[in-house]
Amino acid sequence: MGKAKPSSSAPKEMDVNTLHRKLEPIYELIDGGNDKAALKTIDRELLGKFPQMQIGRVLKGIVLSRLGKDGEGLALCEAVRHEGPGDDNVLHTLSLFYKNTGRREESIAMFERASDRDPKNELHLTSLFQAYARDRSFVKQQGCAMKLYRVSGDKKHIMWAVCGALLQTRDDETSDKPNTDATKTSLLQLASVMCAKLEKDGSIDDREALVVYARVLRNSGKQTKALELLESALGERCVPMASE
Repeated sequence: MGKAKPSSSAPKEMDVNTLHRKLEPIYELIDGGNDKAALKTIDRELLGKFPQMQIGRVLKGIVLSRLGKDGEGLALCEAVRHEGPGDDNVLHTLSLFYKNTGRREESIAMFERASDRDPKNELHLTSLFQAYARDRSFVKQQGCAMKLYRVSGDKKHIMWAVCGALLQTRDDETSDKPNTDATKTSLLQLASVMCAKLEKDGSIDDREALVVYARVLRNSGKQTKALELLESALGERCVPMASE
């Protein structure tokens, strides 16, 4: 499983370096599918002395689930989630558990609570944005992207919001509740204004952003402008043609 960096908010009884040293072999056992050995190590090295350690309980929950004890594993992980963890390592590991077990609602609730508690934490907001994206909650995805922009000042987050708005105009089975034509028009107008501002600021500077902008123009009924954008000097910079 992915190895998250130890957080400075590790249990007071165990310093960060010691925790990191004890976690490394546990991650290796889990990655190698050595679940029984991992379970013994978690109990011996972590929970034996610190039974309430959140990362220890989450890792034990993951291993128990892999050993077929789904109920016990879920109970441990849910108990930690309801405590409202703020440690990045715990949040990351819990999110992997929820992702692998198809529990999107729990993952969203966890990151919503973490973001409410620390609203300027860019990492938590990014994880929340990704959770909304996996859940196809496009309205919330758009709003979360704008929160990210207000925190980070990074123009790429405006483009993330544009994508959220654009996805709300889709009619296929992957969309949220269908929007009215008037709402779709308003969303496309908003997306178009945001893209134009990004272009003016010089923030349309890669292929992905250019293609999204062109799609917004096309879906707004401005096919000619979309084509002109792709064929412009900006288009050539973002999508350079191979030299003959």
